[in-house]
Amino acid sequence: ATEAASSWERSAKLVKNTDVTNPYLDQMRAEVVDPGLQLKTIEDELCGAIGKALGKQGEKVLIAIREMKKEHARYLECIQDRALEEALESAQRHNEARQRAIKARWELLVHRQAVGFTVDNHSVVHQTFPITEALPVKMEEILEPMSNEKSAAKPTKKVWGDQLSWWQRVGRWK
Repeated sequence: ATEAASSWERSAKLVKNTDVTNPYLDQMRAEVVDPGLQLKTIEDELCGAIGKALGKQGEKVLIAIREMKKEHARYLECIQDRALEEALESAQRHNEARQRAIKARWELLVHRQAVGFTVDNHSVVHQTFPITEALPVKMEEILEPMSNEKSAAKPTKKVWGDQLSWWQRVGRWK
């Protein structure tokens, strides 16, 4: 037991007289920053990443809408020139771009909802990125407006809202 005690005592004396000054350690302590500042930096990086992701998604919608507009202009040009086959092809490309725009706009809505844009999210996105109706892709539908026959007035179709439109009109945000 005396041998173990003397070993312990020797180790304690060695540790007691140890010099802990270290220039590297002092430099590290000087560089340590407030955890609140580190959290703010992380929040800023996260906000930047969210903004960049939303921007990319918005650009996807805009690219599809630009393509729709280009094909719509080409469609009208073909109709005016009576190039009906080309008009059909252009209408199909327009409608494909329209489907991509609708999907990209929906993805943008989901992204915005996920990061906290809950109030009027749908109405803001739909007003910012309007998507026109599909163009006719059947020859009969193209020829119908071109005919000189007066057609009877078509009954107007009732436009029904959905749960979201009701919720935004009378729901928790009002």
